Amino acid sequence: MTQLIRNTCAAAPLPASLANRIELIPVGRFKTADARPAFHITDASAVIAASLAAAPGGMLPIDFDHRTFAGQGRADSRAAGWITALAVEGDRIMASVDWTPEGRKALEDRSYRFVSPVFKNRKSGEVVLIEGAGLVNSPALPQLRQLASKDEDMDPILQIAGLLGLSADTPDAIVARVTALATTEAQLASITQAAGVSGADAATQICARLTAKAPDPARFVPMAAFEALQTQMAALQEDMGKSKVDAALEAAREAGKLTPDLEDWACQLASRDLGAFEGWAKVAPVRVNLGDRQLAGKRPPVKTADDGLDALERQVAARMGVSEAAFIAARTALAQEA
Repeated sequence: MTQLIRNTCAAAPLPASLANRIELIPVGRFKTADARPAFHITDASAVIAASLAAAPGGMLPIDFDHRTFAGQGRADSRAAGWITALAVEGDRIMASVDWTPEGRKALEDRSYRFVSPVFKNRKSGEVVLIEGAGLVNSPALPQLRQLASKDEDMDPILQIAGLLGLSADTPDAIVARVTALATTEAQLASITQAAGVSGADAATQICARLTAKAPDPARFVPMAAFEALQTQMAALQEDMGKSKVDAALEAAREAGKLTPDLEDWACQLASRDLGAFEGWAKVAPVRVNLGDRQLAGKRPPVKTADDGLDALERQVAARMGVSEAAFIAARTALAQEA
């Protein structure tokens, strides 16, 4: 096995009356009371077989404070007990323990109250090997129930905390979880009552009714038809918008306000913001006026040298600082080049 991680997780308190059979680790998915990710045991029998096969003499040590697994720097690695057998019972792996005199005394004196399994897991959280355990005083697996015998009653707070996967030392968290569960139960009861179902499979009955009920054709349409209608509406809106843009541009041309040099700018503005273009067209000056005829998107007739300057041309000539004769000569030359 490669890339394995060693973990220690202190479990619930050992019983007041020392037992030779204890719960060691949960089966399935379980979380510790600290911030570590969840662990899981998928094949408990395989984990037990591998653990006992790897143990020297077929026994797993239970020490004090995990000193056996802390390296050579911890001098005292005496055993508090030896795990002689492992077995699956329900959702737990049980350990048969042969306690040493030191371990028995430490537990009877209440010097130690918790047992902490030591195991190796893959990065995925899957537990693959149990190496032993240790007597500690910091719980991290509150869901384990450590019973001295079948007849011994357990503290109900510990039972509730174990079922919820919480530590018995966190009463606020226990109350919050129980309150949430009670609220959810009340809501489910209201739903089942309204649906007229009962029994353990009430939720299944409700789901079956919801999935079996055919939709009302008067209120619903197939998704394909709805999407096709959306596409048609989008195309129609685009065509209507383009028609309005073309009409606004044509009106500006006919009014003599839109000349060829402004065509590209006007088309972009009208396509992006028709209202802004129409606002410009209302206040823009008439740039071309040929008597009773206006430009209407076409080039004006070419003037000859005999034609004088119109008002716009005189204004341009004055701003350019040229005489009328020079302006006419330049205009005639450009017309001949064209």
